[in-house]
This record gives sequence, C-alpha cells and structure tokens, in this order.
Amino acid sequence: MRVVQLCEAFSRSSETFIYDTVTELDRQGVDCHVLTMNRANEEERRYEKVHLAPWPEPWNLARLWRRALATLGIVGDVDTHKWPGLRARFRRHLERLDPDVVHAQFGPMGVLVAPLTEALDTPLIVTFHGYDISVLPQNKKTRRRYRILFKKADALIGVSKHNRDKLLALGAPEEKVRVLHNGTRIEDFTYSNPSTRFEGRKVKLLFVGRLVRVKSPVDLVDAVGMARNQMNGKVDLHLTIAGDGPESNSVRQQAQHRELQDQVDCLGRVSHDEVQRLMKRHHIYAQHSKKINSGAEEGLGVTFIEAQASGLPVVATRSGGIPDVVVDGETGYLVPERDVEAMANRIVYLARHPDKWGEMGRAGRRHVEENFNLTSQVEKLIEIYESVRRNTFAISGNCV
Repeated sequence: MRVVQLCEAFSRSSETFIYDTVTELDRQGVDCHVLTMNRANEEERRYEKVHLAPWPEPWNLARLWRRALATLGIVGDVDTHKWPGLRARFRRHLERLDPDVVHAQFGPMGVLVAPLTEALDTPLIVTFHGYDISVLPQNKKTRRRYRILFKKADALIGVSKHNRDKLLALGAPEEKVRVLHNGTRIEDFTYSNPSTRFEGRKVKLLFVGRLVRVKSPVDLVDAVGMARNQMNGKVDLHLTIAGDGPESNSVRQQAQHRELQDQVDCLGRVSHDEVQRLMKRHHIYAQHSKKINSGAEEGLGVTFIEAQASGLPVVATRSGGIPDVVVDGETGYLVPERDVEAMANRIVYLARHPDKWGEMGRAGRRHVEENFNLTSQVEKLIEIYESVRRNTFAISGNCV
C-alpha cells in the first residue's frame, strides 16, 4: 500500500510525532511518502521519500494575477490567492505517486488537498492535533472550510477524546470521526522507580516543553513556591525546566519573585537524548497547562507519555487532551486549570509520600504501553488506511 503524508513542514522539532509515524509506517511495510512545502531538520531526521512542493514565489505571475483579482473582489479571497498554485504543485506529485491513501496532518492541510483527492478519487484522511481544532475554528472562514472538508474527507482523526468532541461540535459526521492517540517510541525511555534514587530530602520536579502561555510554566513556578512554603523546609523541592520560548523571561522573573533562584534551574532547549537522561534523574513530572484566550490548549502532550514511560508520577491540569494520557489518582494527579493552589497541594502530597512514586510510576508505564506505544498505534492507523480503501471505515469501530 502506498500512502502520501501531507504536512506543511517535515519535520519540525515540535512535530516528532509525525516523523515517528512516517518512519514506523515505513518499517511496517507501508510505501510511505511525504509531500511537504518545507524540509526541516533534514540531517537530524533523515528520510528519503520526501517530495517538495513549496508555496508559489511572491513574484510568480499567476499568483500576482490571482491576488489582484482577489483584492478587487472578483475571484476568491486575498488570504487564499496562493492556493491554486500550490494545489497545482500538489497535483503533479500526487498524479506521479498515485497513492492509495492521502493522509493530511492538521486541518489546514486537509482543506488544501481535499479538492485534489476528490478529483483524483483518492481516499483522504485528516488528523487534527491541537491548534487546528482549538484556535483556528474561532474564525468563521475556517469553520466554513472545515464543513466542506468534513464532507470530502473519508476519515477524520482526533488525537484525543477532547479533539474528537471538538470535531463533532463543529459538525463532523460521527461515522467519520475516530480517536487515535499519537504513538511514542516508549522503548527509548527506560522505566525506573524514582523512589530508588531518592536520598531522603531533595525532591526533584521536572518540566519539559516550550515555554509558552498554554503550558503556563509561570504558574508552575508559582505552585512550586507555594508548595515549598507548605513544606516548611522539611523537604527541599527543586524544579528543572527544560525548554525555551517567549515565556522564558517571565519564568525567571517569577522564580526571583518567589525567591526560588536556587531551586529553579532553567536549562533552555535540550536534545531528545538529554530529555531521556533528565527523566532518569528526577522524581516527579509537573506541568500546569491551561486554555488561553486565543483558544489554544493541549492537544495531547507527548511529554506526559515519555514521563510515564520513564516511571515518573505526574502532576498536571485537567486541560485539553491531558486526561487521555494521565489517569487521575492512578498515574498521577490532575487539578483544575489555573488552580495553582491545588497543584501546590498535590506536589506537597507526592513530596511527602515517596512510597506512592513507584506505584504510580508502574501504573503509568502500563498505561502508555497499552495506549501510546508507537508500534501498536501505527498498526491501528494502517487498519484505518485499509478500511478507507475498502470503503468500510464507517462500520470499522473506534480506535480508542
């Protein structure tokens, strides 16, 4: 079976899940090609079957003409004047590759390619990951384009139950919608009981990710400050933050405000290998994600999978797709968004009960092995590919 994965850029550092899916499909015998507008991290993430179809250049005569017509209100919208040129480039590749299935990653790519797959009579699957189902639909034009896409696509995938519910709320036909969690190479993360490296006083918390408002690292620092006050010096809490982003300065300022300069260690961006090493050196994973004014929220959260695969209990918020990954009371604790005090209380509880770490860590490892293992998740994806080829997707059942 030949499949074309369509994505805006292949492969961004923040989209490891797409690269992992592509390489695992290839390993499982699928003739998997990638059609993209931009090749990123080519040396770090090697893959041979990548085909480039960049946006038409600004000086492209056809693009300039369409923009002029759109500006005058004669044809189309100004914000879509580039689409016909890009679709023409997509079509040349798709006609040459002749795939059995086209799989668009993120809603906007599905919108772009849907008229082509319909014209070429090729099944189309679209996966919605995060901003494409939380932020973009706040725009009326996007909602209209999605309604058209929902009719043309053969299958619509949400990476969490939360995303599935959003698809349904936007009018996606229930028979076309499935939940399929992103898979992770959890074998890359060695399980170990964090209590075995606890020396009796310093409890080490870890956060890994982009320092952006939706992950709210400032609130996490605030929670650690509250937790330290509750501990009255009986336990030394230490937070390691691995990542960079626009909230970097705010995080440092909050640490200073809370007088936590010696307890909060900001590493900046680290490699994937270093993330694995950090998981082995810490005791608890903590993250205070929240929905922000733009509508952005956590789609799923791969780092939660990696932390639990490593045996770390998790303290997080009940936000977006996180409840799919973290089982409250079993693999960690979930608190309401923006309730910093509740997060502090859960951190204090776990810090005072290291005997819970191993129990929760083992439950977390089992949970991700059963529900987020890349090999099994890609096997489920292949089943979806086969079902849309046979036109039996609507009766093939849910993937959760």
